[in-house]
Amino acid sequence: MKKFILVLVLLVIALIGAWYFGLFKGKEEPAGPKPEGLTVSKHTNSFNESMSNAMNSYYALTESFVNWDTAKINTSLAELKTSVDSIRIQEMEKDTAIYPTVQSQWESIKAEIAGMQADTAIYEKRESLNMLSQQMFDLLRIVKYDAAKVYYQECPMALNNYESSAFWLSKEGDNKKRRNPYLGLHDPKYGKAMLICGATRDSINFAGAPTGN
Repeated sequence: MKKFILVLVLLVIALIGAWYFGLFKGKEEPAGPKPEGLTVSKHTNSFNESMSNAMNSYYALTESFVNWDTAKINTSLAELKTSVDSIRIQEMEKDTAIYPTVQSQWESIKAEIAGMQADTAIYEKRESLNMLSQQMFDLLRIVKYDAAKVYYQECPMALNNYESSAFWLSKEGDNKKRRNPYLGLHDPKYGKAMLICGATRDSINFAGAPTGN
């Protein structure tokens, strides 16, 4: 009889323990790190897509300069004009504080592209590329573009017989992947030796803010 009571008590204790353990086990936090929230762009998908198209056209243009291909430069300029015209600037109208500046910068870029198309010599087009690059980088900063990283790069010997610097934009921050559009692959003095010449001077990060060197 005593053994039966002892076994019964032990059984009850085991059942209570199993119930207690199961109750609190269900309240445990899931193992592993908590997932981080996704970064959401401040712009619409349509705006970011239109700006991305313009940047891709710009990158194609700089690659045409890398190859010293005047015909391709002209083709790339026509494509850039179309994509810049299609940037959905009107979506910035809701931000009345900066919209006039955005619109003015956009118009300046379009005017620079038109002037660049009128240039006949490649050295003239390089001078226009320098101005266009600065204008486009300014536009990215004004609108706080946050869909991709863009690097602002400088060649110290781009213009005026290697005596003046000039700027261009790139999606590559790695020095070894740099493709200098001013000296490129067929420079009459350096050949392709200065293809990676230059330095990153600034950038737009994924939060849309300048990050410096």
